[in-house]
Amino acid sequence: MVDRLVSSVATSIVERAPLGILVLGDKGQILSVNKTLEDLLGFAAKRLVGHANTPAIDLTPEERTCLFVPPVESQRNLLLPATEARPARWLKCWRESLGEAGWHVHFYSDITEQQQLKRDCERLTDELALHAVRDPATALPNRRALLQGLEPHVSRSRRYENPLSVVLLKIVDLQQLDTEHGAGSGEQAVIALSQVLKDQLRWVDMAGRMDADEFLVILPETPEPAALDLTSKLRARIATLQVAGSDGRIMALEVRCNAIGWGKGDDVNKLLRRAYEGL
Repeated sequence: MVDRLVSSVATSIVERAPLGILVLGDKGQILSVNKTLEDLLGFAAKRLVGHANTPAIDLTPEERTCLFVPPVESQRNLLLPATEARPARWLKCWRESLGEAGWHVHFYSDITEQQQLKRDCERLTDELALHAVRDPATALPNRRALLQGLEPHVSRSRRYENPLSVVLLKIVDLQQLDTEHGAGSGEQAVIALSQVLKDQLRWVDMAGRMDADEFLVILPETPEPAALDLTSKLRARIATLQVAGSDGRIMALEVRCNAIGWGKGDDVNKLLRRAYEGL
């Protein structure tokens, strides 16, 4: 009587356990499946009791792996794709041996929410890393990225005297555009200017936003005369821009430009200082 009572209590505990539980016999056959695991799987898995892993059993490859194929490690995360009976679900499975009988018990926990949180964290981490080096309005490199990108080019010029030029561009009275044409008009001008730079530059060049109203273009292997020619082309292209403000009116966009080539003794700071002085 006591043995039967203990067995009955044990069965009740297994059925009510918050974890999915599967017991495999010494020949790999399913001996027991609890209700929690059936709920996780989305089908009546008790029909599989007494069966081993054979092609005759109607299971998807993912379900077969989940139930029968023991993980190489003692723990494993498994993805069950969505079906009509269940949503897509991540399960954590771990296996324990039941001793000399050769039986094994598999435990299953629903970790779908944790996996989603993990993916969200990874996405946010990637976005933060991107924002650390990108200007959010133009998607161009920001000041930090520009300085990091300029440093090795200056070092190469200092060592080998390779030609190097930079072009500095500054939008005149950027904040005034917001005053005259409505909030956001200045950013519209910034975005339009950034597109001009993207269209006019070579793949080896680097352009980015140094400040709210300033852009810097880095031109590797480019002597100053060629940089001046590019500046003329940029001025001509900018002069034809038709940028509408928030009020719908075309804005008068004035941009100052200065192009200089690297000179002996220039480090990054001195090169940029000369570029600003030329504005």
